[in-house]
Amino acid sequence: GGWKEMIALVAKMSAPLARSVLVQEQLGFALNRDGRRQEAAAVLLAVIAKHGASSETCALLGRVYKDGWETAAQAGQSTVADGLLGQAIDAYLQGFEADWRDAYPGINAVTLMEVREPPDPRREILVPVVAYAVERRLATGNPDYWDHAARLELAVLGKDPTAARVALATALAAVREVWEPETTARNLGLIRAARERRGEPLAWAVDIEQRLQQRAARNDTRENPV
Repeated sequence: GGWKEMIALVAKMSAPLARSVLVQEQLGFALNRDGRRQEAAAVLLAVIAKHGASSETCALLGRVYKDGWETAAQAGQSTVADGLLGQAIDAYLQGFEADWRDAYPGINAVTLMEVREPPDPRREILVPVVAYAVERRLATGNPDYWDHAARLELAVLGKDPTAARVALATALAAVREVWEPETTARNLGLIRAARERRGEPLAWAVDIEQRLQQRAARNDTRENPV
């Protein structure tokens, strides 16, 4: 949570190091977490303009717009929120198209397409492609929590309770940090809320969301004993 410290550290670096893609990506990440979203977006857009789109930079930019969308939606600014949601989808989609092997921006793109009102029809074409990317990562790489979480999210999007429960088990077994199941539960909550608004509730998906939240709470208790 040391976002201000991260931002301050960049100012102390040599100019060549501070201008590197990795440092600028982390600066954008920290600025967003510190609530300085316009600055964060400007930093990440500058990286894309200079070095081209990458799955990592675009995913970070997508998160900036996604956080802005949620803030605007909670404040009742529906027009602003819809615009930011569209920007988030476009940024995540650009990241996935930059590297089809990286499913992270892809899964975020299809989740936000599902959440949009009305749902973005492109998700029906994109979901199988993202699913294939996830399965190749699981089969040929060293899968981590996010790979299993992506499979879980896709199963919920596909309304497949059996696949979702299997993916939940493997995801819970791979948890490393408290914020991992928190993030997945948050995304599933967005899907649930959108479907409830459309009259498409899925009771089994609510249980999965709750189990992720319980795991996050259990990890938090271990790391912060009372």
